[in-house]
Amino acid sequence: MSFRYIVNRLFYTLFMFLFIVSLNFMLFRLMPGDPLTMVSKEISSSPEGRATLERMYGLDKPLIHQYGDYMKSMVTFDFGTSFHYKTPVRDLLGDKIANSLILGMAAVPLGIAIGILGGIIASARHGKTADMLITTSSMVIYAVPTFWLAMILLMIFGVRLGWVPINSMLTPGASFATKAAYLKDLFHHMIIPVLSYAIAIFGSYLLIMRGSMIDVFSEDYVLTARAKGLKEKPLIRKHVVPNALLPISTSVIYSLAIVFTGAFSIEVLFSWPGMGKLMVESVTRRDYPVMQAANYLIAVAVILANFLMDIVYGWLDPRVRLG
Repeated sequence: MSFRYIVNRLFYTLFMFLFIVSLNFMLFRLMPGDPLTMVSKEISSSPEGRATLERMYGLDKPLIHQYGDYMKSMVTFDFGTSFHYKTPVRDLLGDKIANSLILGMAAVPLGIAIGILGGIIASARHGKTADMLITTSSMVIYAVPTFWLAMILLMIFGVRLGWVPINSMLTPGASFATKAAYLKDLFHHMIIPVLSYAIAIFGSYLLIMRGSMIDVFSEDYVLTARAKGLKEKPLIRKHVVPNALLPISTSVIYSLAIVFTGAFSIEVLFSWPGMGKLMVESVTRRDYPVMQAANYLIAVAVILANFLMDIVYGWLDPRVRLG
């Protein structure tokens, strides 16, 4: 891989970063509503109180100065103070990101693994009954809204059977004598949210993997290997799967990059105290510092993921960096 290719992708990444961050700055200033009323309706109703709040949050400065302060805060990750929680946004996001990572790092790899494995099995039996059953069922599940699927699982296993808790991350008010007791309670609360999350995302990976492998099966080197007498299982394992993984790597890297953002519908439904639930609540409450910080983190994660994918693609496929 040439140094010039890496430098070009780096400049493109920096340009996208400045564009997205600037858009994030303007977006919340174009939204309807008065953010100062979210801080205190009583104080903001008087001219003196409103002027005090504007100075406190830097809204009395010219827009260009606000943009400069905003860029500094984004680089230093100093996102200000939450309107609703009255605490620094950086401290607030730390706990929420950790909670979302607990859920996401259990569910996303599980969903990816199920999808890739299902795609391999379906493509290996292309056109047969097993392929039709796997593909049709995955498409139906993928089309079902996530919140509806999670509600069905919650109703069956949480309400009807009573096997799992119906909400929260831990038992409210519980004190744990040992680390093992804490992990046991956490695992008990994670079962249905993780299962719902994994089922909701596996369908897309299955369809991508299946389509990619079907394309690889038609390549000349696969036909040559078959003509030489290579058996089907070694052919799939050594030749088809490694080459079919390249297109799906985009989705995998992207999913892992934003795993800290949580699953909005699942976190809200199960009252999971993560980033997804926090972002939904911040929109409802017009907590602009939290919304702006969350959007910024997501944008940075996606931009870095795209840069990583460009480098990986350029390393794996010379046609990408030469095109």
